Amino acid sequence: MDFSKLSRSEWLGLAASALLVVAVLFLPWFDLSTDTPARAPGGDGFLCGDGDFSCTGFETFPILRWLLLAAAAAPWILAWIVVRGNKLSWPPGEMTMTVGFTAFVLIAYNGIIDPPGSGNQEIGITKAVGYYVALLAALGIAAAGIGRSVEETGGSPRKAPGTV
Repeated sequence: MDFSKLSRSEWLGLAASALLVVAVLFLPWFDLSTDTPARAPGGDGFLCGDGDFSCTGFETFPILRWLLLAAAAAPWILAWIVVRGNKLSWPPGEMTMTVGFTAFVLIAYNGIIDPPGSGNQEIGITKAVGYYVALLAALGIAAAGIGRSVEETGGSPRKAPGTV
């Protein structure tokens, strides 16, 4: 195993991966306003639990949390492939790039198009710092995959399938 094979793009991916894990597990993604009548004591207007006005991505999304934690593993797998010198049938980094962009789209969809909660729970929800950090970390994972893929192909564009 030769750790000197790791380039700047792999280190970026590892840092973005760690940042995504921290954002999902520890940073608040959504804040609830306190001046909403639906959040009276004993009401059902709490998204994160009774009396809790802030929640992390791990607390909010029962399925997405596992997908994002799996996406955080992609840069570590890429680094393992590069360090071991394994040969693949595709340029290393392409799958990491795809995973990073998929994580970005899932985070954006669940925060912009379909925010969590229903009925009274949707009133007064604002995005907190963890949501934006997770978006940035997912883009960092995708950028790491792009960087490694470009390094592997030497910067020359690949020919389209079926062309001579």
